[in-house]
Amino acid sequence: MKNIIFYEIKQYEREYFEKNLYNEYNMEFKEEELLPETELNYMEENSEIISVFTGSRLSFDTLRKFKKLKLILTRSVGYSHIDTQYCAAEGIIVANTPHYGDYTVAEYSYGLLLNLVRRICYGETELKQGDMYPETFGMELFDKTIGIIGTGSIGAKSVKIAKGFSMNVICSDIKENEDLKSEYNIKYTDIDTLCKLSDIIMLHAPLTTGTYHIIDKDKIALMKENAVIVNTARGELIDTEALYEALLDGKIKGAALDVLEFEETIQNKRPGENINLKNLRTSLINNKLLNLRNVIATPHIAYDTREAVSRILSMTINNLIQYEQGGEIQNCI
Repeated sequence: MKNIIFYEIKQYEREYFEKNLYNEYNMEFKEEELLPETELNYMEENSEIISVFTGSRLSFDTLRKFKKLKLILTRSVGYSHIDTQYCAAEGIIVANTPHYGDYTVAEYSYGLLLNLVRRICYGETELKQGDMYPETFGMELFDKTIGIIGTGSIGAKSVKIAKGFSMNVICSDIKENEDLKSEYNIKYTDIDTLCKLSDIIMLHAPLTTGTYHIIDKDKIALMKENAVIVNTARGELIDTEALYEALLDGKIKGAALDVLEFEETIQNKRPGENINLKNLRTSLINNKLLNLRNVIATPHIAYDTREAVSRILSMTINNLIQYEQGGEIQNCI
């Protein structure tokens, strides 16, 4: 039987895979992330298939340790944590789980937004501490302009939700969604114009070389003083230091973040080789950022619903079945 190693596994995931892959594979389950400094045992080194989540870092230094690796099953939409160039050169297939959380992540984004602009958790905390009249002066969403960066599957759902709040929607993407334009009368514009006009900026773009720090010091300088930012995509879309300085100085009003730049320093117990001077500086700024009163931050959980996780696990199994059948893997990236 083939070996398959699952990393970053929770108990319910283990139970699912054991039930559905019973007696078909030699399986090993690990709660830890797969990192460059991870020491592999014999079974890992000789595994043809591994499965990871977003906390793992499948760099060249990680992947070269595997002697027989043929398939990587990432239980995520994004794959910026995987060195896909190395995989392509070595003939390693990478399969992801797209669309599992389109509504889940979009809904969570507006949960963060409402919490931020209406100070919901702050009000709850103050009430439990005995203050019946805390300062909760907020902002309504009706008739506000929201700028959505990235109108793929999640961004498209986000547009629909924004229209439900009777918001004015403008978008920016390298590819315009014609269906959204015709159905919801949205307008596409460049990033600079979006930053100037938006009361709320929401990020749903993937992390690529073109979107790294798409929100930087110059873009923040264009924003309204009362603007807020919501990011449930990838932390690296925003220049952390520029965001921190803007929030500290009151250049923008607030931020709601489910993701942070270089978040593995918080997420992983052993960041190890990933630490360099730049990342260390980002980590220190993250700690300061999390302590600002105009910031809401959650631990990368926008995806985490019963329905979305069920889709992740089901698609992971389907990707594996398609690989074993020797045909085209639908979700091969």
